[in-house]
Amino acid sequence: MDKISGSFGVVLGRLGSRLTLAALCALAAVGCKTSADSTVSPPPNNNGSGLIIPAGFPNVTTPADNPYSDAKSKLGRYLFYEKQLSVDNSKACVDCHKQANAFCDFGNAVSTGVRGIKRDSGFFGGGGTRNAPGLSNVAYNTSYFWDGRAATLEQQALLPIINPIELGNTLAVVVQRLSADPTYPALFKAAFGDTKIDSIRIGMALATFERTLLSGNSAYDSYVRGDASAISAAAIRGLKLFTSSVTNCSRCHSGFNFADSSFHSTGLEQSYMDSGRFLISKQSNDIGSFKTPSLRNVALTSPYEHDGRFTTLEEVIDHYNQGGMHNKAQDSLIKPLNLSNQQIEDIVAFLNSLTDEQFVSNAAFRDPH
Repeated sequence: MDKISGSFGVVLGRLGSRLTLAALCALAAVGCKTSADSTVSPPPNNNGSGLIIPAGFPNVTTPADNPYSDAKSKLGRYLFYEKQLSVDNSKACVDCHKQANAFCDFGNAVSTGVRGIKRDSGFFGGGGTRNAPGLSNVAYNTSYFWDGRAATLEQQALLPIINPIELGNTLAVVVQRLSADPTYPALFKAAFGDTKIDSIRIGMALATFERTLLSGNSAYDSYVRGDASAISAAAIRGLKLFTSSVTNCSRCHSGFNFADSSFHSTGLEQSYMDSGRFLISKQSNDIGSFKTPSLRNVALTSPYEHDGRFTTLEEVIDHYNQGGMHNKAQDSLIKPLNLSNQQIEDIVAFLNSLTDEQFVSNAAFRDPH
């Protein structure tokens, strides 16, 4: 825990003038284990917390220094809905990540932070704006945020708190508030064995709760598990197109979670104002590259792309059908597809089959206050 990961260090460097030394040290200590420090042991499959690994899904890997527990998940759930995390007590994590919409900010290209400020990636050197992504199956991600600047959920959980255009707070103030709240000492004791409240534990608890947000019970899942009638004929045609060399969709949106944990420039611009992954990697081939989002519950997570420019799935597919804007960094997989209107409708039907109604209505994820 004495080494900050490369990408996270870049961001901390940019944030340094805005954060206290204590805050920087606390962030550096959270979730910075090397791969050798991790365990492949999964949390329990069903222990009353709502963390049930869907059939056919791989085990959830947890950091060795932050093993799963019901009590820690419960604390994280409280914190996820806690407005005291924001500077003016007006916002919580849930305000940009709503359960009914697979924990995204449905309908808003750019979320509104404290004091009515819009989230703006210019804070990280971009110049555009970024959309709040859904949280379905974030336990399986290998990096977080559109540019991958956080390597772990423990890191990710704290950055919105201290971002002046999101929750706009300091970790010291959050710790002070939670320590004075009669609800939290007991919750921290149950989770960690004593009543100590600090930013490291806050990050650990939030990450533990977020790892329970597992979605794998859509109509599509029923279909692949053997129920041939679970999805429509149009959706089956769309699935075949999606996984074919005609579209190459599944080359990036791959695997059980429909995401390859990588970064791609999908030809959204000729010249990117927001340089995306390049801001972290400084590699020229990363200009305009953003992390591939999971397509789980995608019908519930409009608007689309890193900046929320597309309102409908049809608009998204039309962009790829045209082959992008053909900029220098554009991924070679992005090329004109020549899909018919019927084929586009079939792909949309398949994408709609990825909606998991159990996930978005699961009482285990609701506000516990």
